[in-house]
Amino acid sequence: MKERRSMMYVGHKKKEKFKHWGTVVECTIMGLGLCTIVLAGFIFLNLDEMLGWLPLMFLLAALVNIISSMKALYYGRKLAGLGLFLVSVGIMVFAVVSYITLWI
Repeated sequence: MKERRSMMYVGHKKKEKFKHWGTVVECTIMGLGLCTIVLAGFIFLNLDEMLGWLPLMFLLAALVNIISSMKALYYGRKLAGLGLFLVSVGIMVFAVVSYITLWI
């Protein structure tokens, strides 16, 4: 006898997978990139007062690069993904070094 697989239903409709993850990732990258640019503008316009925010700007830039590298790796662009990931690790190291020199 054949086994029946149970399907997930919400009400009377079959539950479908979310198909717009690419759009969500792109919007996340654009939003974080815009936040990084705005923060950089504020930092460089008020350099004396907001110099302590500089490591956060570098961490946001590294986060944008990490998300972009994971997207590139997901779509099979291994060399681009690896390159972006290595650049983001370098930016993270720079953020930690700038945090140490500014705050400690």
